Amino acid sequence: MGSPFNISGSASQVFFKNKHSAEYKALSTIADSFAHPQRALVSAFVLNAVDRELASQFFLDEVSVKNKGTASEFLADWTCLLQKVRPFVCTNVKGTLKQNIWKRDGGRCCVSRAGNGKQHDESPLLTCLLSPSFFSDGVMANNKRLSKILVAFIGDSQCQNLRSLMADDSVSDQDHSGQLMLLSAQNFEHFRNGRISLKRSVSMDESDSAGYLVASRNYIPSIQVKTFHFTTLENRAIGLALLPNAQILEIHHRCAEALAWLEVSEYMRSANTLDQKGKRYLPNPTNGTPARENHWSLRYLQGIRRACRNVWIQTPAFFRAFAYKRLVNASDILYGHTGSDRVYRLPFNLYLRVARSDWASKHQAEAESLRLVEKYTHIPAPRVVDILQYSDTSFLLMTGTPGEIIGRRICTMTDEQLHSAAQDLKNYIAELRQIPNKTGSGFQICNALGGGILDWRIGDSQRRELRFQDETQFSEYLVDDLPLDEEAWKTLSKSHSVKHDIVFTHADINLRNLLVDKDGKISGIVDWECAGWYPAYWEFTKAHFSARYNVRWTADVIDQVFLGYRDELRAEDVLTSMAPPW
Repeated sequence: MGSPFNISGSASQVFFKNKHSAEYKALSTIADSFAHPQRALVSAFVLNAVDRELASQFFLDEVSVKNKGTASEFLADWTCLLQKVRPFVCTNVKGTLKQNIWKRDGGRCCVSRAGNGKQHDESPLLTCLLSPSFFSDGVMANNKRLSKILVAFIGDSQCQNLRSLMADDSVSDQDHSGQLMLLSAQNFEHFRNGRISLKRSVSMDESDSAGYLVASRNYIPSIQVKTFHFTTLENRAIGLALLPNAQILEIHHRCAEALAWLEVSEYMRSANTLDQKGKRYLPNPTNGTPARENHWSLRYLQGIRRACRNVWIQTPAFFRAFAYKRLVNASDILYGHTGSDRVYRLPFNLYLRVARSDWASKHQAEAESLRLVEKYTHIPAPRVVDILQYSDTSFLLMTGTPGEIIGRRICTMTDEQLHSAAQDLKNYIAELRQIPNKTGSGFQICNALGGGILDWRIGDSQRRELRFQDETQFSEYLVDDLPLDEEAWKTLSKSHSVKHDIVFTHADINLRNLLVDKDGKISGIVDWECAGWYPAYWEFTKAHFSARYNVRWTADVIDQVFLGYRDELRAEDVLTSMAPPW
């Protein structure tokens, strides 16, 4: 989901083991030279190259003072090359070749026919994977640097093979068929813009069939990309047509990440232009001092809501449980899936957690966490409406919070917006840590009611009542029965020998649980079922545990909120590699 700005000194540099490598130096130079999303676009040249070190060194050489090249010039040439490898609809194909392609693909899209239950796609488009004049047109001829960039990206041997494939104008229709495939109109747009690509999976007879993994990239919130995990390209016209060329598909797959970021760049530039013209601007209700009548109107509405809540919770339990079950049945139809099998959206922007009755204590602890957050902080979090255990089911009804999940927005958020979200989160975490432990349970590490913690990092917490009198007891539990060698103990000792404050912790800060408004300000923090009192480092290490491979999120948000705890993160990396959370 992008390349980070804060590379140097970030805890996320565990993913760059060798800081003396050309790759690390290239990514650092890119971070210093570009803002998002151009940074992600250029980083894709390094991260998706056949030989990352070679590509990295090429980039460094190209932008060096000696060559008098600039990073912006490299971006312009890289963008030009990407635009040339974008597939396009072919309209000037001979009738016999078109018929053979149609027969080979069965008149269906080569991607969506896998598992969609349809026999035919409506009007599939004849797609050219790479222009036959790719090397011979004026663009490549007039800009020698494009060929050098291509060689650095895919390697000299692949480039030579590609030249041979595209150079011979005397080849038959059958040979040209390898550059063509049928795609539905929607999947053509996805394929053209790198939202989907095909990665060779199973080695099969080229003339008969070939298996491919379908990689997808959902970077723009308004564009939904249906997931197809696997497809098989079959040749129903053996002797008349070839399968889509595996090398061209491989090149497209390597370029797809950059093509997707190129589309994001175009999308953000267009959105910014509209913002400047005032067509997309919506006033932020949190800016400025609200008018007096708005203040009293808000108080009036809050009073009505409280009254309605009081009436509702006085309704008999069996009736409330009946209503909740009926609303759950309609939830997916009305609002779609929330992403969790235990959370359902209801009318009036309400959300309902549903679980077996043995989960009721977890619901009660989450409800108490939300009450504590409301009492002691200004954090925009859900408010508890109702908590109910009836028969074999437990229910927790909460209000929703405004905004959009940051995981859906992060690819189109500017560096400034992400920095704003990080500052908001830092302030909210500071408030959260001031909540006192008044449970009277005698346990320092526990949930909001003083009972056992629930944490997806600790599998046993879902089955057992786990709470600890102090951090030492907690640390001993984390290493219990693990096969730790001397090197691992040395890493752990740097963390577990330090006495940390025990603070109230959300314990599941991730891309799904933070909501932001259009300006990147945090408008909601949700999913408090893991909240409780933990060692001060736990919020940081858990945030890495939940999204460790989204480097822009961890480096530009999490690592900026928590400036310490690096030894603790290394210790947790050791432990989580040995103790899977189940």
